[in-house]
Amino acid sequence: MKKKIEYKTKVDLHYSISNKDNIIFESTFDKKPITLEIGDGTIPQKLEITLYGLCEHDLQEIELQPKDAFGLRDDKNLKNIAKKDFPNDQMVKINNVLEVDVKQNDGKITSTFAIIKEIKQDQVTLDLNHPLAGMIIKFKAEIVKIYD
Repeated sequence: MKKKIEYKTKVDLHYSISNKDNIIFESTFDKKPITLEIGDGTIPQKLEITLYGLCEHDLQEIELQPKDAFGLRDDKNLKNIAKKDFPNDQMVKINNVLEVDVKQNDGKITSTFAIIKEIKQDQVTLDLNHPLAGMIIKFKAEIVKIYD
């Protein structure tokens, strides 16, 4: 009986994430495949769930709408920060990616990435949306090995 991917299955796989114009954002096809356990958070859950039921050597390519991939863009995720609050002026450049701490609704502080979108005199606008938010993406996966 062929082994199929299910929750907690350990697999080696190649994958790529691209946009609808085939611009590749991330790929392992030109490298060593990654090893992960389904459900461990290595790849986003919404992408991982598309692997369920696949067998060794299966290849799939699916297109995901923004809400089913990295989410919709949300203007509430734009934050203005005083320029003086940055440790140094060298990091304050348009399109710079920064790691920032964000306080969640439950009070917990988590790290996330932000992109500097705008600089106005003493204010810097950070975009806390995922860089692929709002995009239709293509997720391609090839199952290299399924472990027992």
